[in-house]
Amino acid sequence: MLRLSEKKKSRTFIEFTSLSFIMFFLLFPTKTDKTMSNTIPFNKRYIYNLDPSILESLQTLYFDSITFEQKSYEEYISRRKDEIEDTTNVQRADLFTKPVIVRPKARASISQALSNLSTSMTEKQQLEDSSSEGELNDSNTESESDMENEDESRGEELYRISENVDDDHQSTISFMSTKSPMILFKSPIIEDDNKCFGIYKVSINAIDSPNFDPISTLRNITYNTENTIPKDPIQAGMSAIFMMSSGHFAGAIISHLPHSTKGNKGTATELHMQSVRMLAHKTFHRYTTRRKQGGSQSAMDDAKGKANSAGSTLRRYNEQALGKDIEELMEEWKPLLDQCTSIYIRGSGKGGKNARGTGLIVRDSKDPKAIIKTGDKRVKFIPFATKRPTTMEIKRTWCELSYLHVVDVPAISKTEIEKKRKREELLQKSKEESHAVDNELADKIKLSNDLIQLLKKSKAPALIAFMKKNQSKIDVNFRLQPADHYETNPTLLHYASRKSLPFMVQTLMVQLHADPTILNSLGQTAYEIAGDKDTRYAFRFSRHILGEHSGISWIDSGVGSAMTKDEIELAKSKDKQQQEEIADEEKKELKKQHNAIVQDFREREQSKAKHTSTITGPGLLRVSEEQKLSGLSEAQRMKVLREQRFRAIEARLKRAQS
Repeated sequence: MLRLSEKKKSRTFIEFTSLSFIMFFLLFPTKTDKTMSNTIPFNKRYIYNLDPSILESLQTLYFDSITFEQKSYEEYISRRKDEIEDTTNVQRADLFTKPVIVRPKARASISQALSNLSTSMTEKQQLEDSSSEGELNDSNTESESDMENEDESRGEELYRISENVDDDHQSTISFMSTKSPMILFKSPIIEDDNKCFGIYKVSINAIDSPNFDPISTLRNITYNTENTIPKDPIQAGMSAIFMMSSGHFAGAIISHLPHSTKGNKGTATELHMQSVRMLAHKTFHRYTTRRKQGGSQSAMDDAKGKANSAGSTLRRYNEQALGKDIEELMEEWKPLLDQCTSIYIRGSGKGGKNARGTGLIVRDSKDPKAIIKTGDKRVKFIPFATKRPTTMEIKRTWCELSYLHVVDVPAISKTEIEKKRKREELLQKSKEESHAVDNELADKIKLSNDLIQLLKKSKAPALIAFMKKNQSKIDVNFRLQPADHYETNPTLLHYASRKSLPFMVQTLMVQLHADPTILNSLGQTAYEIAGDKDTRYAFRFSRHILGEHSGISWIDSGVGSAMTKDEIELAKSKDKQQQEEIADEEKKELKKQHNAIVQDFREREQSKAKHTSTITGPGLLRVSEEQKLSGLSEAQRMKVLREQRFRAIEARLKRAQS
């Protein structure tokens, strides 16, 4: 009895201890790895009927596009203020008319910025000035070359980069820079600082613009207590989802009014799927892809040529049948598709290709059978991986697209922060080096830029006045700086000659007495690098004006014999006449070749006609034709038939004329 009593006490103690532990965990629950998505009911996170408490708690998160650091709204507005439109002209973002996909700009590295020093602001101004050159001088409308852009020193350009911060490497701040296809929102409902709400960008047609407000868009598409969601599934709004892969097709028209799952049994995920209300859905499969090979049969035919096996023939037939099935389905669903606000597509190959491309689902706008046309702004990519197209997969996709999700906040990219720091250090160092550039060299660079501007605008009086004003610093044979940028055009005369500025060439030689014997780095004189004949005529006319005893070594300059104005006009007229004669000869030669081809064709046709006429009797003629065609390939057979049709047409025309 004593032993039984002790056993009973021991069992009672164990039961009491277990019950105490259970009560402790119930009163003081520990943190688990469950996400907040499971604790917040899915029906409150539905974007078309979003819970007001969640909607009012949302705050858009903004991130640096390079480092993914969180930024404030004030920083975002400050950085993007140039893009903000006047509030009187801004209209509320229209969910169904805005572009869907905004592709980010490519980010170049800092090394590319340092290697592209020729695109400076000063050079851009030079390009703009040269565009109006035709108004000043008709002979100087030639566009600038790449060498013309090399007008400033490395030091000045690096200083400009550090002052104006090159846009290619300056990060932006945006709600789109989330390192994912979602826009993220902060909310006090989520206690974990590393978690936030997220919604797919395509679901609200997000665009990267400060004039687009994600929260305002959510308010526009969701129903609220004042404007409750209609009980009619069609009036509540609809969206379509189409999937196609390897001959499997699935499509559905989904109402924005979900099913009520109250009283249903199942897990949270199962109830979530049960809430999807499909107004129409269809799945079918055709054998179009060879097992373990991938790719449609038409793609294989395009890549490797047409195969003649039974399997390939079956797959080709099934591809056509699949296209017909989809076409009939689209025609049947057209009344519903016309009312859909969004059409989500996942496809590959000729079936889907891309959301705006041609295929079995989305067709070219010129195609009379097109129900969903290219350019339709309702068409969007499904921005995540999907499994084989089935009805259940469509439901899962809709649950992903139409609900707020609790996701991780993007991690800060420490590598990019380090790169940014090094880039700033490099720019700072370059800025310091640029300030250390020799003042004399900087003055010469500025003078060179001013001279180039006057040359390109063909402002001869201004150039003469500028040379006289700065005669203590430069002369007409001044070497343009920086020297490595003007190796082939070291002097003003070289530059004017190369850029085909005959009027300025004459001004430099006759009025400013430029030396035409100076050589560039390739050992060429200004005359030898002339851009056109008019420029060479300007050199020879200048030689006529200056005379043979002007102190210039004309032999060393390479300038041709002197020419008067009348001789130049005569030479130009001869050149024009010669060009016209060459053009006439080319036309005659082409006509001669054409006539020869026509004559040869007629002779061959006549010889064929004589050969066939020797065979008498319709039966013999038919047998001969069949025998001739039987040994030919398909292409050769078509060619012979075309020739026969041509002869028949020619005979009818002759009879009509007679």
